[in-house]
Amino acid sequence: MDNFVIENSGDQMVLKLNKKGFDENYLISLVKRLQMESLAQKSGFNSAIMSVAEQINQDWWNENGEKFLSEVKK
Repeated sequence: MDNFVIENSGDQMVLKLNKKGFDENYLISLVKRLQMESLAQKSGFNSAIMSVAEQINQDWWNENGEKFLSEVKK
């Protein structure tokens, strides 16, 4: 049997997983990721928000990156 099978059943899609083919912790994190993706889609996030997030991330690294990395390299 394959590790996973996707069945299209009317207005539902059913994902069947072979327990032997996946680590349980990995599957839990995957389901959590799918939940977050679903919530993000419902919230109306768009690429403009991603641009703001990327700018915030870049600003943080510009201000804190050297100090952060110096502590990691110890």
